[in-house]
Amino acid sequence: MTVRRPIRVLLVDDHAMVREGTAAVLANVPGIDVVGFAGDAAAAERACRECSPDVCLLDFRIPGGGPSLARRLAHVAPATRVLVVSAYSQADYVESMRDAGVAGYVLKDLDTAGLTDAIRRVRAGRTVFQESPITAPESSGGRTLAEPLTMRELDVLRLVAEGASNREAATSLGVSAKTVEAHLSSVYTKLRVRSRTEAVVSAVRDGIITVDRSDRIR
Repeated sequence: MTVRRPIRVLLVDDHAMVREGTAAVLANVPGIDVVGFAGDAAAAERACRECSPDVCLLDFRIPGGGPSLARRLAHVAPATRVLVVSAYSQADYVESMRDAGVAGYVLKDLDTAGLTDAIRRVRAGRTVFQESPITAPESSGGRTLAEPLTMRELDVLRLVAEGASNREAATSLGVSAKTVEAHLSSVYTKLRVRSRTEAVVSAVRDGIITVDRSDRIR
């Protein structure tokens, strides 16, 4: 009986929070191993050489990235399939990366099941270009929520992104821990996520909040 080895994935994004959050999400997916991280173009090239990933999840707008980086990765790691994961769905962005030879281009509002399916399809040699995406406004860099987060929900989400526990967030805001839990529950519903990590990753990717790249999720 042949045992199929896990799909080796490299995460390339200039936000440490997004890299770590995505890694945390994929850690629970059978058959996928995150083998490396990179935050800029040069690091992505080095990681592709050193880690020999099967699939590279590439943020469209990392420093030094875009179509030129996709072409360089194809040169330094021809066996690696590049899957662009972007907050931007403009047709010219998608076509420029398609022309550069990437295996796929999907939006960052994919849920875990959608992302893992895209990874597996790309690894199997297929192409995955998300159809009929909702274009994210250039000014905000993210999707438009059907119901926006309230100011207090944003406060809670920022504290969570900085690593605060519910109790610590409650103390900082002068409210009860149950109130913080209620705000987080509302955030999960509005962002269509199921955990603190997914909420922070989604909010950072969509430009709803910003975090210092040295921040960590506890």
